[in-house]
Amino acid sequence: MLMRPDPPLSDAPLPMQQSPGFARALTSMGHDAGIVALGCVGQVLVVTRALPLVGPVRFASRGPVFRAGSSLYDRVDALRAARLHLVNAGAPGDAVALRRAGFVAVLTPATVAMLPLCDDPDAQLAASHPKWRHAARRGLRARLRITAAPFDARRDGWLLTADLTQQRIKRFRALPHALTLAFAHANPGDAIMLTARDDTPARGPVAAMLILRHGALATYQIGWSDDRGRATCAHHVLLLDATRRLAAAGVRTLDLGTLDTDASPGLARFKLGSGAAAQPLGGTWARVPGWQGWR
Repeated sequence: MLMRPDPPLSDAPLPMQQSPGFARALTSMGHDAGIVALGCVGQVLVVTRALPLVGPVRFASRGPVFRAGSSLYDRVDALRAARLHLVNAGAPGDAVALRRAGFVAVLTPATVAMLPLCDDPDAQLAASHPKWRHAARRGLRARLRITAAPFDARRDGWLLTADLTQQRIKRFRALPHALTLAFAHANPGDAIMLTARDDTPARGPVAAMLILRHGALATYQIGWSDDRGRATCAHHVLLLDATRRLAAAGVRTLDLGTLDTDASPGLARFKLGSGAAAQPLGGTWARVPGWQGWR
């Protein structure tokens, strides 16, 4: 059974890349990472790396996380005080503050799928697209056996191997598995492995899903299914089961990750069909004068 998450340090749910759990994972791997309080404005998880010929580079992903109602002036001041070089902003609305703080946009924003959760499974299913809902009901009729447990590297390492194979075949890259393992180790119980099996006794899982929980928000990290899993819509069933468990544990939103309608149109349809909303991020920004310091 999942335990209820600790209250977040900010008044907004923290994306994984800005969460205390992510900071713990990074520091356990030897990285220079920590959450910096921005006074009454919010907070930011800063990762510092030393680059040859450049020196220390301070980077924030999906942050800073500003408090609702904080003024533009205070946000600009906080961005300057944080002494960041690179920012992968979490929201389009951060652009004005970043620009006034001396940052320049260098990459266009990605878009992520954010799925609101409720503690009523019927209402959760009703919020999905009709075609997605039909597939989920077909999966439920297949009577798959669903299990959920904290991720165990020895027992569940096969999923990481399967994920590397599908990354190579489908030509995509994801969060390094070393960081996923570090998150699971540094945050016991917050890396959740869900598996689906059919009624064939000798058969292994037909689908699996790994979710990382971080406060009132959780992230869909890895998903895999074989031919049997796809035929039985096992991933639909797994996602429904995950939403029920997460909502019962106090999680409000599930981050389903980046939407890429060009490279992975089927996966994008699956995410949006579940009832998730497309949410643009803020793009990548660099503060070139920051290489020499801040004024």
